[in-house]
Parts: sequence; structure tokens; C-alpha cells
Amino acid sequence: MISQMKMNLRKLIKKYLKGKTNALEDNQVDEFYHYLPSEGHDLNDFNEEEKTALEKAIWQKIQLAKDSREIQRPKPNYYKWAAVIAIPLLMAGLFLMKENKPTDESLLLAQPGSFTANLVTPEGKTYSLASIDDLQKLQQQGIYQGQTDTEQPVLMHEIQTPKGGYYQLILPDSSKVWLNAASTIRFPSRFAANKREVYLEGEGYFDVTHHPEAPFSVKTAKQTTRVLGTKFNINAYADVEEDWVTLIEGSVEATSLTQEKVLMKPGYQAKIGQRIAYAKVDHAADFAAWRSGDFYFDNTPLKQVLHMLGRWYNLDVDTQHVPDNRINGLIPRNVPLKDILNLLETTSKITITVKDGKLKVQP
Repeated sequence: MISQMKMNLRKLIKKYLKGKTNALEDNQVDEFYHYLPSEGHDLNDFNEEEKTALEKAIWQKIQLAKDSREIQRPKPNYYKWAAVIAIPLLMAGLFLMKENKPTDESLLLAQPGSFTANLVTPEGKTYSLASIDDLQKLQQQGIYQGQTDTEQPVLMHEIQTPKGGYYQLILPDSSKVWLNAASTIRFPSRFAANKREVYLEGEGYFDVTHHPEAPFSVKTAKQTTRVLGTKFNINAYADVEEDWVTLIEGSVEATSLTQEKVLMKPGYQAKIGQRIAYAKVDHAADFAAWRSGDFYFDNTPLKQVLHMLGRWYNLDVDTQHVPDNRINGLIPRNVPLKDILNLLETTSKITITVKDGKLKVQP
């Protein structure tokens, strides 16, 4: 049976490389990718030229699919993400069988994140924004809608998403903000007439209302991003050495703590630490793919990938023995954690354990 499946796979891939597969056969490719790893088959009988061609064809199909959809795109099926992560396996000519090993209860309980956040008032009171009762209390106090009365004192509010949470809010100036997991935004109950400032820890996507007379600034621990009206993503987690500012539309100016500045154009990204590295990126909008329910990895260090998983699946992460590998791909954030870890283990040739709520890479 195994040899017959190999023969069928070889014929199908050759047809796939020639671009002659129909929708049904594309679905069969999906099934092969899904079942072959668990059956322990390999692709050693393919030569390097065929493996390289297969890699190129897979990327072209994935790229065409990405180019044809907006950021609010349909959820990719298994093929669209498994094939991307599986490319290193194809290049190496391997499909490794995962051994049956005990699964810790923490891994079984690790669930994808949900729409939830807490609001912390200046008095230190915490309200759950996922609770109807708390929302009613906030609305009665005039906190949830924000202030419009200029005679009222300006108060600072704070919204926090926990690990395994995300949230969308509208600021007093009607600007929209999406917060990723384990993130915090602080903002005033009413903006000043000549400036709008918010403070971010973690990751946020901003769709800023255009008010030229009142520039909008996002301050983090490492930098300040100043805009007039635009769409951009900021990744500013404390466990990452650099802030990543990715501009989708408009124009922003990013300033480091050393006062180094860069005026950004759409489609560019600034990595800001002690210095600023500024470069054009392919598919800038995908750096905010988390908004529509995907992880997006673009030559992302494995250590950073694991931290992203930890924040989303509410796990502590030990990266002491993580190799300096890079990950590329687009993965839905609603898939079971064990499926993602299995792929990372196979492609990066590592062993990952999840025990007592802690994700760890074995040496």
C-alpha cells in the first residue's frame, strides 16, 4: 500500500508541477500532505530539481491566493499552511513520522485566544470588557463611550488583553485600534486639541482618523511613531529586542530613543532598537494578519515564533535551548497547538514539550 501511495503521489506531483491539476486533484494534494507525515512516508525518490520545482510551485499557488484576497480573507485550509511549513521537509526530501508520545494535560488544555480584555480606570478599578454587567456599569458612568464634555477633567484609561485574548476599540477621536494578545494601550478620555498620544505595550494595529491639526503619536518603551492619518502595525513586546513598525497606508515618522528618525512609506517596515533598520517588505498587510485570525511568519526567528504561540495559547515559554532557525508561513490561529508544534518540531528538528503551562525546547 505504501509503495502504491508513493507512486500515486509522484504522478500527482508531476502533474501538479505542470499546472494541469484540477480542483479535485488539488484537494488530493491536500490530503497527501495531511496523511503522509503520520504514515511515515518520504520523498527520497524525488531528485533535487523536482523538489526545488515543487517548492516554487507551492509558493506560487500560495502567493496567488494571498494576492487575490483582502486582509479579511477566508480561513486557509490545512494545505495552505501545512504546505508552507512543510517546504523545508520537501527540500530535504523527508516526511518524518511523529512517534506516539504522552501528551501533557497543559497541551490538551491550551486553547486559541478569544475576544476579551480588561479596562483599568485611573482609580485602579478593573472591568471585564467581555462582561455584559461590567459594560453596563461603564456605560452608566460615561467611561465606555469616552468624554465629549471639555469641562470634565482628562483621565487616563488603560485596556489590557491577557494572554490568549485580543480586542478592538475606538478611541475618543474615532480612530480604531486592534490589540493582540498580552498587550496594553493607555489613552486619555479626551484628546487635546493639538495632539493625540497613546501608549502601547505589546502589539497593536492602528487605523487613525485624519486630523492634520492634531498629530497622532504611539509611544512605546523603545520609540515613538507619529502620524497624521494612516494604517500601520506596531509590534512592541518586551521579550523582543526591537519594535517593528509596519506601514500599510499613509505616512508615519518613527523616532528611536536615541532620536534617530525615519519617514516611512507604505509597504516599508522599521525595526527599531538602538538603531533603526528600514526596508521594504513583501505583503506589508500580512504583518497584521493576526487581526483576521492568522499567524504570519516572514523569516521570523524561531524564538520569536514560540513567544507568539505562548502569548496566544496562554503559555509561559522557555527559549533557553532554541536554535537560531527562521520560520516562514501563514497559519490560522484557531488550529490546535499540538499541530503547530508537530510541524515546528519536524521542520526545525527540535523537541518541544508543554508541561504545567510551560512550553520548552529540549536540548
